[in-house]
Amino acid sequence: MEGLAYALLWAAFLAYVVRARTGHRWAGWVATGITTASWGLLTVGLIGRSLAAGHWPFTNRYEFALCLVWAMLAIYLLLEVSWRERRAGAYVLIIVLMVATYAVTRPLEARAVAPLLPALRSAWLPVHALTTLLGYAAFGVAAGLGLMRLAARQGSPKEGAPGGAGKDRPPAEEVECAIERGVALGFPWLTLGILTGAIWAQNAWGRYWGWDPKETWALVTWLWYLMVLHLSPMPRWRGQRLAALVVIGFGVVLFTFIGVPWLVRTVRLESLHGF
Repeated sequence: MEGLAYALLWAAFLAYVVRARTGHRWAGWVATGITTASWGLLTVGLIGRSLAAGHWPFTNRYEFALCLVWAMLAIYLLLEVSWRERRAGAYVLIIVLMVATYAVTRPLEARAVAPLLPALRSAWLPVHALTTLLGYAAFGVAAGLGLMRLAARQGSPKEGAPGGAGKDRPPAEEVECAIERGVALGFPWLTLGILTGAIWAQNAWGRYWGWDPKETWALVTWLWYLMVLHLSPMPRWRGQRLAALVVIGFGVVLFTFIGVPWLVRTVRLESLHGF
């Protein structure tokens, strides 16, 4: 199921590229349809996995990555409906495919359905994981829009309309507005994710905060997006600078999600977090 959804994501990406390059509306409809089909397959697969395992599919990096792909697709499709714009699809799917490729290339033992570990048997697991997931997903969509904004040369007359618009991309002002909406959506969810994680840590380990590597990088991620929110109203930080900050921010997200566990294993740091 996940493999077919992954293949459909590549097909959707190509269709979005055709829509952006040629301007054919039928290509946009096809791209949205394929993306929706991939999201539907992921939904069925995650529900099936949850029922088979008897717990929420948030217990390892493979499951969380699949859920992150699912959530990014859901947020992007809702953005398409509200914005009525499909030319951002190719850029957002670059981000989605990065995470999806990580998931499908995980070893078989990491993808196996397994019972819930005793340390994870808590009502705080779905609350903490889901809030963090929604924050990461919104930041991922914002990063895709940031790539789109970076692809536009500011104010170039060759691009058609003012503000870097052209047949392959909407006006820069609209893209920047969508980026800000994505960051504004993700920040409170990430905040809730950190708070619920602290409460869970108090219940499980007797302390709210221990400067664990995962906790530290979650704080770094939160501070980065707090900086983005504070800089975004300033004229000198708008445009491609803001887009670059948002793209770098999702790099910080990926390091917190994937890089920190690798670093813990490689350097043999002490950490209480499984992933």
